[in-house]
Formats: sequence, structure tokens, C-alpha cells
Amino acid sequence: MTDLDNPKTYEQLDPSGLRRRLRDLPGQCQAAWHQSQALKLPDDWRQISHVVIGGMGGSAIAGDLAKDLAASQQAVPITVIRDFQLPFLLTSNHLFVACSFSGNTVETLSLLQQARQSEAKVLAVAGGGQLGKIAEEENLPLLSIQAPGEPRSALGYNLLLLLGVLARLGLVSTTADDVQSALTALREQVARLGEEIPAGDNPAKQLAQELAGRLAFIYAGGLFSGVARRWKSQLNENAKAWACYESIPELLHNSVEAFQTAAVGASDSLALLLLPAAASTELGRRYQIVEELLARQGIPYRRISGSAGPPLAQQLTMVLLGDYVSYYLALIRSIDPSGTPLLDLGKQLASQASTPRLP
Repeated sequence: MTDLDNPKTYEQLDPSGLRRRLRDLPGQCQAAWHQSQALKLPDDWRQISHVVIGGMGGSAIAGDLAKDLAASQQAVPITVIRDFQLPFLLTSNHLFVACSFSGNTVETLSLLQQARQSEAKVLAVAGGGQLGKIAEEENLPLLSIQAPGEPRSALGYNLLLLLGVLARLGLVSTTADDVQSALTALREQVARLGEEIPAGDNPAKQLAQELAGRLAFIYAGGLFSGVARRWKSQLNENAKAWACYESIPELLHNSVEAFQTAAVGASDSLALLLLPAAASTELGRRYQIVEELLARQGIPYRRISGSAGPPLAQQLTMVLLGDYVSYYLALIRSIDPSGTPLLDLGKQLASQASTPRLP
């Protein structure tokens, strides 16, 4: 097995320095929050009753985290759309946010076109590309993603840009103190999980070693619903590993029936239960039921509890743990965690295909 405590491992397998981008998450979040506070917003952007976020990949997951945070505050409803077509008509009470790291995501640009033909307020979050160009030409408020590296490495930047604007519009109650608490918690998390911390004292290295050669089933609910999806996608993109995620309590209404056959290959899988520190009584009980069913069927699982603290700090520290786990798993598998050759090939093939015209 790859020696995660050997500095040469990182030099050989991580030439682009993804480890440094993981370490910089606190600074990335801080910069994004400050940027969001400086954006000039139209005076008439009030009376918003529904936020719609269009995006794919890491851009959409930032929307998921914002959605879960808003739900925990019983704030404005947020809908995240990963598709070419808006599923409902937008009105003047909607805020549509087009998110794309590259600015060239076809699905996001399609949604933007439809939103611009509606009465909705429209905001762009982009690292440039066509989305940035359209925002400038159409005089749309634009938040610029100023994070290096892969789109998935800009999650913190995307999220804090979103939350900063939503907070200024009175749509979520995230405050500067909440952000500061999250930054402090993130710095502490980096100090626990960084590559210089030996495996014997590093929970992320330990979990990555346990996941080696296994299929990960990631289960979470409430504040961590979007976090579970992030863990799954990071295992896919960084470690190039199969992984699945499901939400609690929904999985109790279908997936648990598969537990009785999953036990046959139990040694080849590991269930991870991501539990928010302040889960409601009802949600907490559902976690207990999932644990009991896994235990009865002899399926290995790990309960990973979120750290105490404000919701934003809980989300970001759990995200960072998953990011580090996927990173270390890539190295264990002797894989460069940064490159995504099949994802890039898929985009190339999509660009060559004929694109159907929108109605």
C-alpha cells in the first residue's frame, strides 16, 4: 500500500499540488465572503420568495449546501437544477443564479437563456467564459470565481459567494460571525488532516486506508444531505472510485431491502453515516434505525459525527474531511487525484454532438 507518510508520495502522485488547494479552503472561503459583500445589487431586488440555482458538478453542489443551510434556518426555499430545461416558469419573485466555474457549461447556459426570457432576477457566478461574457454584455450582477485549479476545488468559493449575496438580500441568516466560526473550524480541521500528520493520528488517512478496495455507500440527511453528495463525487473524481450516496430518511423506504443481499459481499463495501451534530430527534432516530439494520445484516459501517458548532462550520468541516479522504484514497491507488481524463473526454464528445434547439 502507498505510504501516505512519505513526502515523496506527494511529489510523485500529486504534481499539480491539489493538497495545497485543500489546505487553502479557509482562505478561499474568506476571500469569497469579502467579495460577495462588495457586489453592487440592484435596488429592486427584494420580495424574492424562491431561489433557483442552475449548475452542474461542484457548482451545483454549492447550491445543495446552500439549500440545506437555508432549510435548517427555515429560510427561503432553494431549488437546484442540473439539466438543460427549467421545470417551471420563473416569475418576478424568483432569483435565478447561474453557476459555472468555466463559464461554458452548456446546461447552465441553456438555463440562463430561459431565465433571461422570464421576469426573474438573474445573477451570474462564473470564472469567465461565455457566462461571464453574457453577464457583462447584459449588465447582470456577476460574482467572479477567483480560485485556482479544478472546478471541484472551488466549492468553498462558490458557496460563500452564494451565501454572501443571499444574506445581503435577507434570504438566509448567515452572518459574518458564522463565517468566522467556520474559518476557525476549517483551520483546525486542516491541522488535523494535512499530509504532514501521520496516519496513526490522521482520521482522513485512516478512513482512506479502510476504503481501499471497497465500495463506499454514503448516507446522510438534513444539513448533510448535500455533503453526502459531495463525498460521493469527490471519491469519483479524485480517487476514480465507485461510490454511492443516499439520503436519510428516504433510504428507509427502499434501499434497506437490499441490505439482506449486500451482506454476501459485505467485506467489499463500507457504509458511511454522516451525522450532523444537531440533528432533529426524528432524523437522529432514523440514523439509529439505519445503523441497527446494517448491524443486523453484518454490513460494515462507520458513523462519522459532525463537529459541534454553527451549521456552516459543520458543513464545511465535513466537506473537507471527505475531500481529504478521497485525496488520500487516490494516492493509495497510485492515481494523480487532479486529472479527470474521462470527464474531459465526455465534454469533448458532447461538444461534437449536435445540440437540439431549445423551444
